[in-house]
Amino acid sequence: MKSGRTYSIWARAAGAVLAGAMAFGLAACGSDEDSAGGGDSLTIQHARGETTIDGTPERIVVLGNQWLDTALALGVTPVGYLDNVAVLSKSTPPWQGPIASSAKQIEATGDIPEQVAALEPDLILADTFIADQPRYDAFSKIAPTLPGLSKEIVSPWQELVTTLGKVLHKEDAATALIAGVDSKITAITQANPGLKGKTFASTWLGGPSQLMVLTDPNDGSGKVFGQLGLGIPQNLIAMPSSQGRVSLSPERLDELTSDLLLAGYTPGMESKYRELPGYADLPSVRKGGVVFLSTQEITAVNQPTVQSIPYILDKLTPALVNISK
Repeated sequence: MKSGRTYSIWARAAGAVLAGAMAFGLAACGSDEDSAGGGDSLTIQHARGETTIDGTPERIVVLGNQWLDTALALGVTPVGYLDNVAVLSKSTPPWQGPIASSAKQIEATGDIPEQVAALEPDLILADTFIADQPRYDAFSKIAPTLPGLSKEIVSPWQELVTTLGKVLHKEDAATALIAGVDSKITAITQANPGLKGKTFASTWLGGPSQLMVLTDPNDGSGKVFGQLGLGIPQNLIAMPSSQGRVSLSPERLDELTSDLLLAGYTPGMESKYRELPGYADLPSVRKGGVVFLSTQEITAVNQPTVQSIPYILDKLTPALVNISK
């Protein structure tokens, strides 16, 4: 895999862990009542162009957590899958439902297209960081492939649910899933009207001097917070950044002026985060608005899915209540 350019999440350190493991070899390329195959044809527009799918796919390979969570939520039992969150954190995400033992785990360090081809899929779902153009072309030679749906690395989770619902002829189920997440968000905002106009900072401490901070208000990882009424502080938005994130030296911690602080950290760095100069004086600390998130959890924030959002909202709710007062 390429460097942090193709793996959104936090740059470059958390992404590098997965990047080093996922060496994609391209040389070897070569149910419910709605699940019955049919003769209909559906064309989906996406980040790499468009894909036409005939009938209802039954053998689906899923590569990447965003598509995987979406597929599982819609009742898909994949014939094969690769879960980047599980690879990165070395454990199954707690928000993820069980995956049937018949589903083959794709080895991240092996030849991915070769493994996928051996499963004889009739549809491949591949997250954007996996399905760059060369890999998309390789996968498309095996079966119809849906990569990310937008040019951004993080696809809007609602679009994934809606699109897969159409492909599987489960539009009603897709609509219900989206409504369920939206109702949870609405319940939080109604119970905490003081959230409107408050701010959040999404951060990740990868090392003693590596603090990554989200600065792009249009980034897919921040849309849920927008629904809650929160925005990124203007001083962070104004910072020159790369792909919507900036590397902030710990000495500049006082620039995290937000009401809510998402303090993501790599293993062993939680205590180091608390020891950063000026941490105790942050507005979020004084308001009880800090939420410490493991690598797995901050990845869920940065790759929101229909399954991970409710889990993360439960994790954030106590802090949201505190800052809304």
